[in-house]
Amino acid sequence: MKLVQLAEIDAGPVNHASGIMRKILLGESDLPASVRLSHALFKPGESVEMHKHDRLFEVFYVLSGQGQLIVEERPVDIGAGSCFMVEPGEMHALINDGDVDMALIYFGLHAD
Repeated sequence: MKLVQLAEIDAGPVNHASGIMRKILLGESDLPASVRLSHALFKPGESVEMHKHDRLFEVFYVLSGQGQLIVEERPVDIGAGSCFMVEPGEMHALINDGDVDMALIYFGLHAD
């Protein structure tokens, strides 16, 4: 068993957007088939650029706030309670287009 407290974890930048901070709750050594369980906070106007992962599923859950998910050039509104998955090879981006912080929990799973 492993217990972590969000308040006790140091924040670091998201790989695809250095201004957005994340806290890794569980890493690859904790969950061998996964790529981190993380908490990210997007300030109003912050975004993660379009990118893809060739061999990774990403799963997101919006804790608070609102924003827009763009997958393969298709925009989708997201908000607190939204859960979504991006499949390997899908180009995607995230934008906080609201007036308050958008908080997310997300993780990746290897496709093989």
